[in-house]
Amino acid sequence: MNTRIIRITLLTVLSALLLGAQPGPGPERERRPGMHDKLNLTDAQKEQFEKISFDMKKKQIEIRAKLETARLELRRLIGADSFDKSAVEKKLTEIAGLEVQMKMNHFTTWSEKNKALTPEQQKVWKNTLKEQGAKRRQRPGRMMMQREMMDHDGPMKMERRIEKKIINE
Repeated sequence: MNTRIIRITLLTVLSALLLGAQPGPGPERERRPGMHDKLNLTDAQKEQFEKISFDMKKKQIEIRAKLETARLELRRLIGADSFDKSAVEKKLTEIAGLEVQMKMNHFTTWSEKNKALTPEQQKVWKNTLKEQGAKRRQRPGRMMMQREMMDHDGPMKMERRIEKKIINE
């Protein structure tokens, strides 16, 4: 009974981690057509935005490579003949840390770009981003599409493999 509770708890944690494993929206979001026009950016601000985006993209590529490698290693751990719970937990913690790094990079980029704007531009930018976010949330079928993509890409399949491994022990 006690091992069953541990397995269910582990499965719940794994599910939550894997469902949240999708990378956040990229820096391209604030560069939709018309955003720079609405902000009325100076040439210096445009250059600064481009440099901030470039630096962030470089960081994201490095982290994404580490993340994909860690996910590949996790698949190997899960597919092994004997299930090493502590190794899987360690790898999941590493993956979660990399995902947090990616999200923090997005936040840092947003913060740096926000500092480059005048107070008036900041208001326009925040309002435009809110409007875009509301439009994205209202799109029909968005959650279903995300679930299908996750199932196709692997996190859901990986979750099922972990579940089977735990249940079959």
